[in-house]
Amino acid sequence: MYVFFLLLALLFLLVVLIWVDLTLGRKHSKRSAVNRLIGHKHAFVSIFDDGISFYDALIRDIKAAQQSVDIQFFLVKWDEPTQQLVDLLQQRAQEGIKVRFLLDRIGGYRLPQKERKLLRQSGVMLRFANIPRFPYLLYNLNFRNHRKVTIIDQKSVYIGGFNIGKEYLSKEPRFGFWRDCVVKLEGEAVYSFVQLFATDWGTPFRILPKQAPSFDGAQVEVVITEADGYEDWLLHQIHHARNYLYIGTPYCVPTRRVERALKRASERGVDVRLMLPSKVDHYVVNQVSFHFARRLLQHGVRINLYQNGFYHAKIVLCDDSWCAVGSANLDGRSLLINKEITITIRQNDLFYAQLFDLWNKDERSSIDASMHDMQKRPWIAKATGILFRPLRNYL
Repeated sequence: MYVFFLLLALLFLLVVLIWVDLTLGRKHSKRSAVNRLIGHKHAFVSIFDDGISFYDALIRDIKAAQQSVDIQFFLVKWDEPTQQLVDLLQQRAQEGIKVRFLLDRIGGYRLPQKERKLLRQSGVMLRFANIPRFPYLLYNLNFRNHRKVTIIDQKSVYIGGFNIGKEYLSKEPRFGFWRDCVVKLEGEAVYSFVQLFATDWGTPFRILPKQAPSFDGAQVEVVITEADGYEDWLLHQIHHARNYLYIGTPYCVPTRRVERALKRASERGVDVRLMLPSKVDHYVVNQVSFHFARRLLQHGVRINLYQNGFYHAKIVLCDDSWCAVGSANLDGRSLLINKEITITIRQNDLFYAQLFDLWNKDERSSIDASMHDMQKRPWIAKATGILFRPLRNYL
């Protein structure tokens, strides 16, 4: 009996320590968070909706770089595409191009030590972002730099949802076609991304003067978020939607505030739709996602389950007036914890039409989920969604 109570006391102490770590860590993160909206920069924009076209363009631009390549990913898989990219970065560094390669410390763990050494020996400046540290170690393990940005010669930038790995190039059989979204920007808006990359990099480097404003192109807002900054930004967009709001995301694990806002928007007559994958990549997260999708269905939100492979795009379309592309998912990590980057694009009917056409194409490759579809899921899947629901802010 004594041993039982001792174990119970130790378990209670462990729970308290975890709670204190996460609570104080979040408060500290909110105090030091950098959330900015850099408004209405003119830029020329183009879109990539699959990994092959994006990766081909990325490789082509890295090969053509004249001065610098600043490249940042959350996640790399040590497979053929990553090896190709690493080899190219080494080659360009040896040719005198300044190459800065930034990986999230947790997401980049698969990059072998041998390859890290070879990269540095070739002249590539390799660093890891968001290294977990005391105090608040548990919180810092969850506080990730989730941005995906590549800047070429400080003149053009790629931003979106892709990481590097064979599944992102539709070469992983269990996922099939990988539907994602990346935007390429050229123009004065690139300057904001160079500044952001320099901040994430941690030490100063030479930044070229801002490009002259263009009278053509789209109006772009650069939305820089961490802690609960993305939640605040998204809530503002939901509250101001009038006719329709379409959100593409691989995960539907909204915070309480965002879930409530989506329900209220639907109830006041806004056509709210979510595009989600029907395939599963992270079992627990996906089952919690289906759990919340079912709750939103009850309030009139339309749920589209993508069938033509895996859906990983992070996009928003609203009222024929603006759209957004970025790195943030509709989940607790992106809404409340991670460093994310999003761009909103206005006053560009052509780009909006392209993204809207992609949405319609994806809807045709989806099934319109019903309450019956959600209810007939296996009992273990439904139980998993309910059991892990309290962890919504960390999934």
